[in-house]
Amino acid sequence: MSIFFAPRRIAGKIRNQARLLLKASSTLKAKNVLWQRRLLHDRTSRFLAQSDQWKPETMVAWQLCQLNGLLQYALKNCPGHMRKLTAAGFDGKLERLEDLGMLPFFTKNELRAQGDEFTATNFPSNSLRAITSGGTTGTPTRFMVEAKTYDALFDAWRHTMWRRAGYIPGKRCLDITWAFTDGRPLINSDKKNHVYLSIHDLDYGTLSTWWQRVKAFQPEFIIGFPSTATALAKLLPALGALTEVRALLLASETLTADQRAIIAAAFPHARIFQWYGMSEMAGFASNCEYSDAFHHWPQSGIIEVIDDDGRPIQTAGQSGEIVLTGFINQVTPFIRYRTGDRATLGDYCAKCGRMHKLLTNIEGRVGDFLLGERGRVVPISALNFHGDEFRHVFAHQFIQDEPGRVLLRIVPRLGFNNGDHSAINQLVSGILGSDITFRIEQVEMIPRTPRGKQPLIIQRCSQNS
Repeated sequence: MSIFFAPRRIAGKIRNQARLLLKASSTLKAKNVLWQRRLLHDRTSRFLAQSDQWKPETMVAWQLCQLNGLLQYALKNCPGHMRKLTAAGFDGKLERLEDLGMLPFFTKNELRAQGDEFTATNFPSNSLRAITSGGTTGTPTRFMVEAKTYDALFDAWRHTMWRRAGYIPGKRCLDITWAFTDGRPLINSDKKNHVYLSIHDLDYGTLSTWWQRVKAFQPEFIIGFPSTATALAKLLPALGALTEVRALLLASETLTADQRAIIAAAFPHARIFQWYGMSEMAGFASNCEYSDAFHHWPQSGIIEVIDDDGRPIQTAGQSGEIVLTGFINQVTPFIRYRTGDRATLGDYCAKCGRMHKLLTNIEGRVGDFLLGERGRVVPISALNFHGDEFRHVFAHQFIQDEPGRVLLRIVPRLGFNNGDHSAINQLVSGILGSDITFRIEQVEMIPRTPRGKQPLIIQRCSQNS
């Protein structure tokens, strides 16, 4: 299978890149699975590096070829997309990228209810692998990918994004994105120079018993979520700094301003680098070498930001929902896929010179808000705590089951007292406003999702409640 959709007639540089990708895919017939994955990883990484500074007109032409190839492929091989595209009057080809907006959205509810209808029929069932995307309070989303290529492709994109923070495969990485169930706090992976630190054990404050092993490892990069990086940062003053760390590579959760401040204080010489990617592989975005804004990778697909009425946003500074059309996953094509994530559209980055669509921030999921009794919305961006009120709190989380009522769970640290409780109560009351009543509950730990995430807000009601 080709990594991208390569048309028969493409001019100049675009044709050469298509040939490179087709050549990479043909080598997948080799018998050595590990070698196949390594070759696919390296070929993909090389293509991304070569196309990173394409001129805008070259990238637009390439994207249009990929988009039409994707749509024709979906019409032929995916019954669900065939039905939707035919009903929309699609005749098999778009003349401009902007014409994509005429096609219908693809929603998570459709994928959950009719997943088989959106799985390509040209793959043998024994070549597929089921992936479940992480959900917080709702039903997880399940879809299919090609088993032999998925990990290699995802790693190629992830490693290429990390290169902008100085990462090179093989560098010493401390990974704090997983929790173990067998009581082992630290595990050496089968990857060279890659060590996993259990975030489950971080919640229990047992880090000091094996911290010397972490320091001896001298990690150069830390891979984590904002919540796990913040938890680690809060422990460092008592345990000693990790002076070799060059960057923290963070994803999957909204990084709030107070989390950034805590992490920056603990790692004053390290870059806080964010990247955005979905297990669906419908699109990728990351910071560049110079900017904290998210640069969408146009090689991964087409990104739209839409307003509440479903219309594409064109003006920098406006916020809306991210919609992705991906070029990578051919088993489950994602065409105008409503992600549920919100972002603010930016301009272009003058520092790096890439003419890629920019998101000045990714604000979290559509459900990342609290609701007042009369429907007033308190966004996640308002829940930034810069003072000392939370200095004796290891972790916290807001839970809402009905408008106007909120539970704040906190995991206290040593030294937490009634004064801290009162200070938090006063601070949060002022932020939430008079139409939201809340109570504080002290817990030993805050459960994480099956993927190890710890969302700041668990929202179980909607604006229509």
